[in-house]
Amino acid sequence: MRLTALLLLTAAVLASPAAASDLYLKYKLYAVGLPIGSGVLSVDVGQEAYSIKGDGRTAAFGRLISDGKGTVQVSGGVGNGGPAPERYDFKMTSEDENGTISMEMKAGKVGKVAVNPPQNRMKERIKVTTEHKKGVLDPLTAALIPAPKGLVPEICNRTLKLFDGKERYNVHLTYKSRRKAKTSDGRFKGDVLVCGARYEPVSGHRPRRKSIQELASNTSLEVWLAPVGNRPYLFPLRASMKAPFGSLVIQAEKYKLSN
Repeated sequence: MRLTALLLLTAAVLASPAAASDLYLKYKLYAVGLPIGSGVLSVDVGQEAYSIKGDGRTAAFGRLISDGKGTVQVSGGVGNGGPAPERYDFKMTSEDENGTISMEMKAGKVGKVAVNPPQNRMKERIKVTTEHKKGVLDPLTAALIPAPKGLVPEICNRTLKLFDGKERYNVHLTYKSRRKAKTSDGRFKGDVLVCGARYEPVSGHRPRRKSIQELASNTSLEVWLAPVGNRPYLFPLRASMKAPFGSLVIQAEKYKLSN
């Protein structure tokens, strides 16, 4: 199911050995207050290169979400505009869907893409054009947001242009507030930016699919962005949305910075 794939990717994006990482986070996924998944993530970012690795798991939740696991990783260079992805890999295994995606990128342009198994029902999908694969980021790199001025409202006021190997979409962020937050382990305690988020499908999707229509019309999406220590970046500490069956929340519970 699409929801399972989306949650696995999200849990992995928000999730390899902690000791060698600049930032290590452990997340929990909740549906209507019940724990249904978890993820761990490690981020390494330097002046010239970066890498992010994560893995996530979901447990069955009625007919909407199935048991599954996913892994995702990306690496690339760092320029004046921030991280520039070069290699992206995603793998998921669940009760009703298995697959891998590998993607090569350079200067915001998508090169070679391998999707296994290939997408079906292509006649029902909006075609992904060459133009759609320019000036984009992968979903994992997009979570590492450059913030040279720190926690300022304009960080939220932006549009993230994303391509995941199958679908091209935009995530429109808008500033909502600034608030205090902390993780369960107490290692993060401080201010975060609260951004509203809106999903806009562009291509690769099936426009008549109900789940796409519901996600595109959902105005409840929200993400909390926290500093990555003293580095000029922000990363999601929490993400939430209201779904037809209730609330979905992904919350970082462990936060560890390298010395």
